[in-house]
Amino acid sequence: MGKAVVYVAGNPDSYPVEYYDAREGVYKGVIPQLFREFSEGWDYDIRYYEPGEEDLRESLARDRQVDIISGCEGEESFRHRSQGEVLVLDTRLGEEQVSYCVLMTDAAPGQLKTDLAEFLSGVSQECKVGMLIGCSQEKPALCRRRTRMAFGGLGVVILGLTAGAVWLAGRCRKYRRAADKRDETDSLTGIGNREYFSRNYQQFVIRENRALYAMVYFHVDTDKMRRTGTSERTDEFLRHMASVLLNHTGDRDILARVSDQGFVMARMCPGDQELGQWVTSLLKRVQSFWENHGRYVGAGLCRLKDGDWDLDELLLNVSQAAQDAYREDLDYKVCTDSWIRQFEEERKLQEDMKRGLENQEFQLYVQFYTDGATGRIAGGEALARWGHPEKGVLSPGSFIPLMERAGLMGQLDLYSLDQACRFLERLHQVGMEDFFMSCNFSPETLKEEGFMDQCREIVGMYQFDRARLIFQVSERVLREEPSVVIGHIRQMKDIGVRVALDEFGEEFAAFAEVETYMPDVLQLDKRLVDLLGTNTGNAIVRAMVQVGRQLGITVMAEGAQREEQAELLRDMGCDMIQGFCFYRPIPAWEAARKLLEQSVDAGKGGL
Repeated sequence: MGKAVVYVAGNPDSYPVEYYDAREGVYKGVIPQLFREFSEGWDYDIRYYEPGEEDLRESLARDRQVDIISGCEGEESFRHRSQGEVLVLDTRLGEEQVSYCVLMTDAAPGQLKTDLAEFLSGVSQECKVGMLIGCSQEKPALCRRRTRMAFGGLGVVILGLTAGAVWLAGRCRKYRRAADKRDETDSLTGIGNREYFSRNYQQFVIRENRALYAMVYFHVDTDKMRRTGTSERTDEFLRHMASVLLNHTGDRDILARVSDQGFVMARMCPGDQELGQWVTSLLKRVQSFWENHGRYVGAGLCRLKDGDWDLDELLLNVSQAAQDAYREDLDYKVCTDSWIRQFEEERKLQEDMKRGLENQEFQLYVQFYTDGATGRIAGGEALARWGHPEKGVLSPGSFIPLMERAGLMGQLDLYSLDQACRFLERLHQVGMEDFFMSCNFSPETLKEEGFMDQCREIVGMYQFDRARLIFQVSERVLREEPSVVIGHIRQMKDIGVRVALDEFGEEFAAFAEVETYMPDVLQLDKRLVDLLGTNTGNAIVRAMVQVGRQLGITVMAEGAQREEQAELLRDMGCDMIQGFCFYRPIPAWEAARKLLEQSVDAGKGGL
């Protein structure tokens, strides 16, 4: 079924609301534009009668030749036998309400009035004003028969619409200001956010007063707070901190929360010593909220100089200084010139790390374990060395801390696991089934929810006895994230790998919790091995070895640097011993060669 044809007798001279463009031979303006949109979306085909020399609208309506009469201006002669009017435009000029309507004649389809009114109600006043402004920019060739009358009658309407547009623009500005305020407000604390800080910083920190300002960044370890407490308690702390900072913000200072873990203040402060004292005092007030629950905040300070115009660079430097202060258990750290140079070098090295991981510049090194009873090589620990193209082979101490800061440890851990699995597969292919490989994972990697899915995918790519692979789990991480890590341990056992409880014995409470953690291996920390030779050290290590034997758990010791330490460990019955007194870390290819040379007898070298 086609659309119902609707005929309109329009006003040819009501520019720009409705007019006939003689040059193009069509009706234009706001009303025709609205009719076109109505026709496109509804079951009506709107068609205009072309205007003649005389105004024929009344006779067209009387003879039932049109359905809609437009531009009536309230004249009674147009109202005979009509179905009523539909409001198209409505605005206010001062105290006077100005309206523009179209009339339905008695020839119009019965549903037309309702449908048109419903359509027009869905078109906003702002949209109608926009149409009016757009139409008024055209220069049409108008019919001049009633132009003067039309402009006189419609002048009020246009002025009213203009007044309405001004009123709407004012309301829009008000809404925009409210929206801008919302956009620049931190939803949790109610203070400004990064956008707020950037705008106010550019406005108030200028060349003339720049040297009087210092940037102060407060780093908050919200990750640790949520692990050791609750999200609700953490949010309370952040609101408390915002309140304390706000109460100590001067009239010419700028305060904002710029990230989940960071508050920043541009503070006008004349002296460095005074600034340091102010920060120390402020941190005491902030951390009193979390009394007896550890330290969670560190600050970075940076005195502004003439050349410091890059706000992003400033925030990066001062936030990193705050993180350094937190890690080093300091109240604050200052961004001195030497510190900034060192930080820039570290950033360059971090960029090199990303490239190095992509280009497989990191190499697998192996440090052997020896069998406590036979002294033969029984297994090894997977370690990483970086073959930097310019700096040569770098040890973990030179890049691991930087990787942790850059959040790249997860990539390195999984890369090392892949290399270890490949090494075990090569041994499997030549029939060496009694060598084990242990892999260490950073605390942050172990806490990741998707960690085991990635491990399962990597291990599944290689062929070897899964029991030859040992995952080391730090006792410290178990205490911080027990539910997550214990869940990972269960999944480790499901895929057949063994689990070593690393750093065992740092806390005596670990003795009672060994069975809870379900380890296959207890790994004695080097700090315990260093105590050997003293009565206390000997008693502690002997007790740990006995715990392992009674529970049927293999005991491995690391860090035996001297032969007398190794001898004591053997006498106590320690199963596996690692240390420089036996072997230093060597490249994987060299480790494979040594294993082949040793020709370990089947069943004697493994766990």
